[in-house]
Order: sequence, then C-alpha cells, then structure tokens
Amino acid sequence: MFSRIGGRRKSWSTMSSNIGVLADDSGSFRNRDGYKIACTTWSPEVQPRALVFLAHGYAEHCHVPCYDSLARTLVELGCYVFAHDHVGHGKSEGPRGTVKSADIYVDDILTHVDLVRQKFPGRPVYLFGHSMGGLLVAMAAERRPKDIAGLIMMAPLLAVDKEQGTWLKMTLARILGRVVPNLPIGDLDLSLVSRDPDTVAWMANDPLRYHGSVRMGWAAAMLNALEDLQAKIELVDIPFLIQHGSADKLCDLAGSEEFYKKAPSKAKSMKVYKECYHSLLTEP
Repeated sequence: MFSRIGGRRKSWSTMSSNIGVLADDSGSFRNRDGYKIACTTWSPEVQPRALVFLAHGYAEHCHVPCYDSLARTLVELGCYVFAHDHVGHGKSEGPRGTVKSADIYVDDILTHVDLVRQKFPGRPVYLFGHSMGGLLVAMAAERRPKDIAGLIMMAPLLAVDKEQGTWLKMTLARILGRVVPNLPIGDLDLSLVSRDPDTVAWMANDPLRYHGSVRMGWAAAMLNALEDLQAKIELVDIPFLIQHGSADKLCDLAGSEEFYKKAPSKAKSMKVYKECYHSLLTEP
C-alpha cells in the first residue's frame, strides 16, 4: 500500500492541494496536561481501508504543504489520514521549544489514535513519522505493538549526527536539561533540511514554525528517549519501512541502520536515497 511514499516531491512553494479529498483542520483534543492539541484530518469519501497517523518533526507542524501532499496521496490509496501539532508546536498550546519528556508527545499520539479508532473500529492503524516524529512513532509501537499494523519512518531521529550533536553538547544537555530546560544549546541550520532553496525559504518564513534555539530540556528529553528505545528495540516486532538520505546531517543514518538491524520484525524494509538531505519529501 505504501510503495508510493518517498522519493521526489514537488517544492513546498509549488505544491497543489486540490485533489478532491475531505480535509478538516478544525478538530482538537485536550492532552493529559490540559493543553489544546490542534488536529487535522484528510478523509476519503468512502469507508477507509486503513488509518494513518502523521507525526511531524521538531519545530514544525502538520500543516506544511509536503504533509498535505503526502496525506492526499494516502487518501487516494483509501486511507483516512489524521495528524496533530505536537504540544508546543504549530497551532497547539504548550511551552515552545521544550518538553519535559518525549513520553508526553507519545501519550498524545496514542490518545489521538484511540479517538480515531473509535470512529473506525476494526481498521488497521499505521503510523508515519518524520525526523523526531519517527522516534515518537517507534516509541508508540514499542508501547502498543498489538494496536499498530505498521510503521513508516522517514529520516527518523534514531541517533544524533555526530557533527551536529557533539559529545560536549549532549553531556551539557543531560546535566542541565532538568535544571535550566530553557537554556539554548544551539540553532537549527535550515540549509541542512533540504537542498531545495524554495523549501528552505518557505521554512524560514513560516509563522507556525518554532524559530528559536534548540533548548537544553528538549535535547535532554530526546536523548533519554533514544536510550530508552534502544534498550527496548526487541519489542518493536511489527512491519516497518525506513527511508533515509545518505547526506542527512540532522538525523544520523547510522541510527536507522542500527534500528533496522536490531529490530526483530521479519517484515521490514529500508531505503537509502543517495546524496539526499533530511527532508525527503522536498528533496530535488
């Protein structure tokens, strides 16, 4: 079903979203901390074959054109697609640029999945995650493998690039993350996201993005999540697809390779795109 995901996509500035699906971004729910989580859905005009949740990455949101294009492609395949802005991202409430634990993101994903499953009982649920979203859906699958039919992880955050996340930065994040969570640790270099200049320009001017510095608290939460997932990787025994660019300088390809090697699933696949950067959906 998901063989059409990945590869060349149009520039964010030129994508068309008019393919006749039913899209709605008016929904929301309250998470366990009381924050309003903004939701988006893309639905076919007939009963769906499957349910697909889209998990976006750090500092972005689910309303960007590349996710809209992907969702509409999945609807053409008969899927009901749903997403939300993680707490503190996009249109959702919550502190910007930091989080106490990645489990908060994962809890919200599973809450949203449960809400949608009530509407479509018996339909298989797939999770798609890009970048940080890839880490989050893997954590969700580790937690509830019987409820998830499969994973699609695109440039997932399964290891930190050694050039971007130096030993010193990671050590400082671990020590200071709980004490001074809002302390900046560095900035996201948008030129490393995509080789498409239109994409980079669009991101730089997107009012819904988080444009501040990477903060100690967020970095510490991600490092703790990575360690926890690596310790439980044998629990991820469901079908999955990983796609990664060989020139990704934000999320290390080695993390995807290690996950692919160690995960016990017998129905797994990995595709590496030569010379591609981080955002495979917008790469030229």
